[in-house]
Amino acid sequence: MIKFGYKGLNIIKIKVNSKALKERGKNNAESFTRKRKMGFVNLMHYILNKKGLSTNMEINNFFNKTNQDITMSAQSLLDQRLKLNPEVFIDLNQEYLKTFYDEYEETDVKTYKGYLLKAIDGSDFEIPNTKKSKETYGVVKTKIESIPRATVSTCYDLLNQYILDVIPEKFRTSEIEMAKRHMLKDQEITKGYQSIYIMDRNYVSLEFMTYMIKNNIKFLSRLQSSYYEKETNKMNSIDEVVELEHTKDRLDKRIFRDKELRKYAKSKTSTKIRILKYILNTGEIEYLITNMEDFEYEEIVNLYSKRWGIETLYNSLKNKLQIEKFTSSNKTIIEQDIYAGVLVYNMIQTMKNEATEEIEQKKYKHEMRVNENIAIGLFKNEMIDILLEEDDEKRLEKYDNLSKKMLKYKIPIRKDRNYKIEPRIKNKNSFNKLKGF
Repeated sequence: MIKFGYKGLNIIKIKVNSKALKERGKNNAESFTRKRKMGFVNLMHYILNKKGLSTNMEINNFFNKTNQDITMSAQSLLDQRLKLNPEVFIDLNQEYLKTFYDEYEETDVKTYKGYLLKAIDGSDFEIPNTKKSKETYGVVKTKIESIPRATVSTCYDLLNQYILDVIPEKFRTSEIEMAKRHMLKDQEITKGYQSIYIMDRNYVSLEFMTYMIKNNIKFLSRLQSSYYEKETNKMNSIDEVVELEHTKDRLDKRIFRDKELRKYAKSKTSTKIRILKYILNTGEIEYLITNMEDFEYEEIVNLYSKRWGIETLYNSLKNKLQIEKFTSSNKTIIEQDIYAGVLVYNMIQTMKNEATEEIEQKKYKHEMRVNENIAIGLFKNEMIDILLEEDDEKRLEKYDNLSKKMLKYKIPIRKDRNYKIEPRIKNKNSFNKLKGF
C-alpha cells in the first residue's frame, strides 16, 4: 500500500492544478483570467513554500527554485494574492485529511480504545502592527500602547498530530463558540470515528456542557477551583458523579446565551456530571470534569495530560514554522498564511511520523523521534521541487530521499515535560522588517 504521505502529496499536486480548485480560489469572477507572472498555480505553490522572509526575497527564491527567469515587484505579488480566496487551503487540508482517516484506518490511524483524542484550545496570534490590523482584529492594551492581536482557535488530533480545523477571529472572540464550530467541521473530516474532546478550564460552562451532553459529545476539561464549589466541597472521594443544580444564577441570560439550550436546561433541575480530584506535584488540588463514565480514574487523568500536545503545537506553528511572519495586514493575506501553514504543518507531520516509524529504537537508550525543526526546514527547502516533478518515478524517488534526510536527524523523546507559558507583550514580528535570509 502506498504510504499516506506520498499519496497525500500527490492529491495536493493534482488539486492545485485542477480547474475546480482554481474556480473555488477566485475572489471574484475576473480573478486569474489573464495570463500573469504569478498565475493561480504559481501563487498556490508560492504561498505553500513561504519561509517567513521579506516579500522580495520570497519572490526571488521562489522563481529561482522553480527555474523561472521572472522578476516581479512585491506590490504586484500582493495584488495577485488579494484575488485568492483563502478557503482553498481549507479545502485542500480537508481533502488531505479525509484521505488519511478514510483510507488508512486499519494501518495508520491511532486511537485510544476506539476514540480519536481531540484537543481544542485558542492562542493569541501576533499580526502586523497597523491601523488596519487593529480595526480588523482588535487590540490588547498595555500601559504604553495598544497592540493588534487575533484569536486563533485550533482543533488538534493529539495521537495522529494533525490540525483538523483552525479558526482565526477577532481578539477575544468566545472560545466556546469557536469550539462548537470546530466540532461541526472536524466531525465531517473524521466521520465514522468516535471522539473525546479534551479542553482547558476556559471551556467549562453549564451552557457548553449542556450542548455537549445534549449532542452526545464526550468531553474532558479542567475545572477552575472557583467553579461549582458547592458541589466539589461535598465530595467525599476523589472521583464522584455529582448533580450540578440548575440555579437561577447558572441559567441567567447573560451566561446562558443560547435560547434553545437555556429552554432545554430549564426543563431539568440539574445536570449529572463526573468530577475527579487529583493532587499535583506542587501539592495543589486540581479538578477534572467529564461526562465519560466508562473510563477508570487513572485513565482520565492520563488522558488529560495528553492535552499538552496542543501547547507544543502552537510552539511549532509560531517558533518553528514561523506562521506569524505575515507579509501584509490585509485579512485575506493573513488568512491565506494561516490556512496554508496548517496544511504544510500536516504534510510535515506525516513525513516526520513516517520517518520516525523507520527508526530502529533498540539501538538507542531513549525512545527517539525525528527532529521536527529540521524536518520543517528540509520540507520547506524541497517540497516545491517534489510538487513540480511531473515524472511519477522521479517524484517518488525525491520524496523517499527527503524522508531519508529527515531520518538522519533524531532526538530523544522527553516525556512529562511542562513549560511555563509567559504572555508576550510586544510584537516580535514586523512585516516590513522581515529578514532577507
